[in-house]
Amino acid sequence: MQPQLIIKNNEISLRIKNEIYIIPPFFYCFQDQMSVGKQAEQAIDLYAEYIFNIFEETDSNRIQLFLLSIHEYIRTTFSIRTYEVQIEKWLSRIYEAARSLNPKVKLMTMDKSSAEKPPAPWDKDVHDGLAVVIAYQVIRSSHLSNTLFTKIKRIVRLKVERYMKDLIMFGETIIELKVVDDEHSVRVIQTVVSTGIPAILKLMDVIKNPSRPVERLAKALYLTYENQFKVTLISPFSFGKSTLINGLLGQNMLNMDIRAETAIVTKVVSAEDNRLFVKYSDNRIQMNTYHDELELNAKLQALTSVRSTETPSEVQIHYVAGSLPGITIIDAPGLNSRHAEHNSKATDAFEMSDLILFLINPTHIGEAHFVHQMKEFQESIKQSGKQYAYVLSKLDLHSDDYEVILSEMEIVLKDLDPTYCTDQVFFVSGLFALYGKLLKNDKIDLIDVRKSRGIYILDNDEVISGRRIEKHHAASLLTSSQIEPLEYFIRQRSENAAHNKLDLDCRKQQAI
Repeated sequence: MQPQLIIKNNEISLRIKNEIYIIPPFFYCFQDQMSVGKQAEQAIDLYAEYIFNIFEETDSNRIQLFLLSIHEYIRTTFSIRTYEVQIEKWLSRIYEAARSLNPKVKLMTMDKSSAEKPPAPWDKDVHDGLAVVIAYQVIRSSHLSNTLFTKIKRIVRLKVERYMKDLIMFGETIIELKVVDDEHSVRVIQTVVSTGIPAILKLMDVIKNPSRPVERLAKALYLTYENQFKVTLISPFSFGKSTLINGLLGQNMLNMDIRAETAIVTKVVSAEDNRLFVKYSDNRIQMNTYHDELELNAKLQALTSVRSTETPSEVQIHYVAGSLPGITIIDAPGLNSRHAEHNSKATDAFEMSDLILFLINPTHIGEAHFVHQMKEFQESIKQSGKQYAYVLSKLDLHSDDYEVILSEMEIVLKDLDPTYCTDQVFFVSGLFALYGKLLKNDKIDLIDVRKSRGIYILDNDEVISGRRIEKHHAASLLTSSQIEPLEYFIRQRSENAAHNKLDLDCRKQQAI
């Protein structure tokens, strides 16, 4: 009987007489180097960015290189030069590549009981979502830096089929991997991930129950990034929160104002795909995709308008890239609103967060109602033990009174808490940060920047605005915005997600 190379069921096997040898579907490909078999599988932890799975490969050149390497592997390992190749029907890319190398390649025919079904349209989304959830679970349970997320997610994604089978059969899977951390040390990770995690349970539900897949997938992917580090912006009144969030993200994600009559929590999630999730009071979740910020804002405007037939309770925006990877930013309704539902939503957002940014209108500092709000916030923080900071907003409108405002803020804070740390107070311009990043990254026309009345650059004692603004002024806008210290603070807090020891750390620093 002629040897057979069989490619089916997400598995590659070589049949020689009565013996069957399994060949891993992974291959290492970098420049002109190609490795297949166990050698590639064992290198996943160290070279994940250069290792691929043939069953998910779309590049025809890489598929051909893989097949040629498999042929060389069989020739050198088993001393076999000729063999029959059988490929399952739905693997069209692999089949076409194999036919171009050897016209005698056969499509595999199987009886119904053993036939593998083609992947469902949502399979990739399930695999991607599972890899994300597992990667964040590994980071949290092993106390790793968020900067390792992309690397760990890639490693997990390559092995996700194995993990998924374990989860379906046993309800849990063991994650074992090695990763080089930020200090260039090799960390050996071993942790158990189970269907006790809500997102994983929902993802398994999509696989086990193919009915209503879109609805089930939406509920699963909605929970995918639940383990991200969460930063919530709260304030006694709505005061430029959307502008500040846009400034942090460097994108016009929230180019709208949610009306006072609505109680919507908005989560902006650093993710792998651009998606928009809308959750309603009956826990129904609607999932959309968007290509750019204009499309996103149009959908947000329609969904959150008080004139719409049904107002959502929560909006979750997944966006790719950004200056704060691995971080979810939450915009909650204003505190102490006349609407009871607003207060409930603000409290929920407070509870789910790792870091609270208390947004302050500089014109309210020292007023009785402001001091009362600050006192309540301090009491809530002490009870929760959460990390926090104060953010004075709209610096662009108050730059002339910069020192006076900070001094007044210091007086109020000293009265409330003599041990407060100045490193927890930031005075920023979300508007300058947004326009500076958009201009720097060529995401806005220079003409539109010049037309914006609120945009100006301070060059020594000269104010530059309108037609005099140039592309190189992006750096000056960012510097004037003072957004970078706040971003650094957020990233540092996300790297150490332990309970707030910031006050003590600051006092030690000052004492030294």
